[in-house]
Amino acid sequence: MVELITIKTFKMKKKTIYPIAKLTFTLVVLLLLAASCNKSKNDNTIEASQGGVKLTLTESEFTGDLGTVTKASTNATATKPLNVTKEVHSGPFTITAELTENTPTSSVLKASSTKAATKLLSLRGAVKYRIVAFKTDGTYVAQAVGDASDPNQVFFGDKLQVGQKYNFYIYSLGSTTDDPPAVPTYLNMYPTSDPETGFTLNFPTFTETSGDYMCAVEKDVTILGGGVPTPLTTPLQHMFTRVTIQVDDSDAVGTFGQSGYQKGGYVSEVPVNGSIDYTLGSVYAPIINMSTGQVIPGTGFNLQPNYYPLQNLTTTPKTAIVNAQGLTNFQLSIVINAGSIKIGHDVNTSDAYFTFSNAGQGMKPGYSYTLKLRFNSDRYVNAANETRTANASDALYAVIGGYRWDRYNLGAGLLNPASGNLNGTSTQALHGNFYQWGQKAVVANASTSGDGAIAGWNNNVYLPANSWNSGTEANPTKVVANDPCSAGARLPTRSEYDKLISLSLSTQSGTWGDFTTLSNMPGYDAAIVLTSKKSGDINLMFPASGRRELNSGALSYRGRAGYYATSTQSPTNSNLSNYFSLRAAPFTLGSISGADKPIGYNVRCIQDK
Repeated sequence: MVELITIKTFKMKKKTIYPIAKLTFTLVVLLLLAASCNKSKNDNTIEASQGGVKLTLTESEFTGDLGTVTKASTNATATKPLNVTKEVHSGPFTITAELTENTPTSSVLKASSTKAATKLLSLRGAVKYRIVAFKTDGTYVAQAVGDASDPNQVFFGDKLQVGQKYNFYIYSLGSTTDDPPAVPTYLNMYPTSDPETGFTLNFPTFTETSGDYMCAVEKDVTILGGGVPTPLTTPLQHMFTRVTIQVDDSDAVGTFGQSGYQKGGYVSEVPVNGSIDYTLGSVYAPIINMSTGQVIPGTGFNLQPNYYPLQNLTTTPKTAIVNAQGLTNFQLSIVINAGSIKIGHDVNTSDAYFTFSNAGQGMKPGYSYTLKLRFNSDRYVNAANETRTANASDALYAVIGGYRWDRYNLGAGLLNPASGNLNGTSTQALHGNFYQWGQKAVVANASTSGDGAIAGWNNNVYLPANSWNSGTEANPTKVVANDPCSAGARLPTRSEYDKLISLSLSTQSGTWGDFTTLSNMPGYDAAIVLTSKKSGDINLMFPASGRRELNSGALSYRGRAGYYATSTQSPTNSNLSNYFSLRAAPFTLGSISGADKPIGYNVRCIQDK
């Protein structure tokens, strides 16, 4: 009984174990077969990528490198950067335009295998860009918009396939607000001979923030797998030409008449307006060959004649994008409108035109240029306001900063620059008359009473503030009854003297004495020459002719100082007037308040012309 039970137990165990073992074996075989079949199937099927593409987005500097590499060679030809200066005349103005290529000389004059320097596009902010994916035969796949300030963007994770090769066209217009225009999905990356099969690039304005077309093309890029984004690293290249335009108010450089001299410029007192005019290559909506990123020659349309307006040009640089056809010999043409340059009393009366062709070579795509405009109306003129040379007999006036000054003191003798009497030191004849503040009458000249006291001198002539100027300091009005200057001229204000001083460089001529005593120097040759900071050939001589003293009218300080009346009363004391003075040891130059009105001063007239 016991044995029978044992046998049944054994058989039950045997039946139980055997089916489990058989099932296990069967499952192993099936799994192996499945794995084998699956591997065989994967040999012909590519799994979807989970990584997509990721951009390290940089832009090349404006250096003209459009994707080509110049290899170092002993036969390399050095090319000097463009630097062209042109001058035109508009009314009283000489307008100078200097166009300079911004490419550093060191990198231009030396052949190199190094491409243009690059910088992160994100440094310009959240610049929008568009990336378009194509198959290698140019068939459109997908496109997306990116933001340069977000380096973690990944594109086309579900559109591209691992192991396959693709082409990519990446472009931007430099805008941080608007998306670059979309590529029509029916276009092939490779246009046919018909230009219309390319991509029409529409952009709103020709500025660096909406029309600076830059692009990169990457071809035959193999897509990685394993969830790793495929990197795209080609820098965006600038395909058009950048011009930075600004007013240059720098002083003259060098010595007039010598090599390297450059006239300076003034800032206009009214907005400077003009335009970049149409020239060949100035187009809107050019058509792009997406396989190269370059403009298809002859495409786009133009608007004539004002291609791009220039509004309110100042010393602050303004940037324009030109040459939207990508010509290698682009000519820049600009115009400055009549009436948009005002300096003092001078206004340009006609349009000023400039065209830069660089001797037929022109400006190049991918390059940056700076155009500096200098406005200068400093000159010598005659009574009719006609420009004259310094030694012309009728060149009796000098214009500095738009203000026309007499070249001689009122009452001076031999008013003839052709005599050369303004080219060296002063003489007694150049000292002129002396006047008490607010009066028209001459109270003395350089030889009156042998420098001694004047009989009947009136030291109690304190006239009201508007005796010489019935207007304001900013807008003076001549009081004809009291002003000793001739018709069309008047006493200058203190502000006008201050302006003259600020616009001039001063040098001493002749023999000067120190300012420690009132006594007069024996000679008459001491003078100050004020030369325009903007024009080294335009100057005014002011003799150190002294003054007539308050109590007696006796002459003092000749050869030690000069005193010139203004029409301005002291703002703090109605008995005092402001005057322009020049002194020696130590030399000082400036308009100083604090002198009694009855003191006798020299007069240098100014004209509102």
